[in-house]
Amino acid sequence: MENRLIVGALDSSSWKISDIVSGHLDTIDHEGLEQSVTPLEEVLSALESLSKGEIDLLAVPASEIIGSDAELTDAGCHIIGARTPRRPSLILVSPNRLMYQPKSAIIVSDSELIRRQLLRARPDIQVLSTNQVSAYPEDQSLDSAERATWLAGMLDRKEIDGYISTRSEYEYTGQTERRHTLMSQPKVRGAPHFIPPPYSDLIAIVCRTGFPNVLSSKLTEPEGNTVLWVQSRIMGAMEESLRDCVGLEVRHRQVGAILRQAEENRDLVLEQACHDPDGEIYHDEVRVEVRLETLSPDGRKTLSLERLVAMSEYQRAIVALMMDWENMVRESSREVPKDHPTDVDAPSFL
Repeated sequence: MENRLIVGALDSSSWKISDIVSGHLDTIDHEGLEQSVTPLEEVLSALESLSKGEIDLLAVPASEIIGSDAELTDAGCHIIGARTPRRPSLILVSPNRLMYQPKSAIIVSDSELIRRQLLRARPDIQVLSTNQVSAYPEDQSLDSAERATWLAGMLDRKEIDGYISTRSEYEYTGQTERRHTLMSQPKVRGAPHFIPPPYSDLIAIVCRTGFPNVLSSKLTEPEGNTVLWVQSRIMGAMEESLRDCVGLEVRHRQVGAILRQAEENRDLVLEQACHDPDGEIYHDEVRVEVRLETLSPDGRKTLSLERLVAMSEYQRAIVALMMDWENMVRESSREVPKDHPTDVDAPSFL
């Protein structure tokens, strides 16, 4: 049928992408097009359905499809863009905010990055993974929604003081405990920040080769396309040993919002990022902000890099960013030379 658009959505136990896609399709002009959303559960079978023409587009978590180049090629499909992340920040489910947790409080998170970030903010608490608080091996094989429900039970019994979850997991499991967002840019200057893991809340859109762009563009968004392009290239060039402990945030920013932030924080460097060499401010071009960081296992040392560039220059800027990042990682992880043979060994920074 030429007047139809069937979108497949790869749902998980805690992230109903089909609901997100359906909500978006309800807001756009149909133009006489019959639109429907089909929930799917497995990547390979979803790609097969897309290849056979049973569906026209596929919405899938970016973390599930990035790196599957061979499978995409075999199915005659490719990634065309992404949806803009709406809620990439994780949440702390607990009666107390992080800074009000008691000393030696037990916080559970299965993300190596988040555990290090929590220790950076509160080195006096205990940050554990699920298998460290479970006495039964079968608990470690729970899916994300079951894990969230199980941890909520431990929180109710006061066996732990809190746990880290996504907003979609929290809402899907119907929890009523208080939640606190781990913000990447907190409103209070100097408060702990938590740059989210790569591909957080990022939905990639896949189509068959040769599918009309006028239809596929109904699901993609300019900011989502930028986020996908930048994150996939940074993570593709990232060392394997760092991928689990890297925080990465990419977003579009308007010049007016940047200047207001610079004025509030009296940040001259941020303000100058919106000026050209002649001192003029360009208000008509969106900026792309990239924030990248990694931490030592104890959270005491952070290696971070930030870029704020004009939209027309961001692709070249990412190449330069990765070169700078590689140099920083190499210098911070190398052995520290001794000034004198009698000096004690000094560990690397990272």
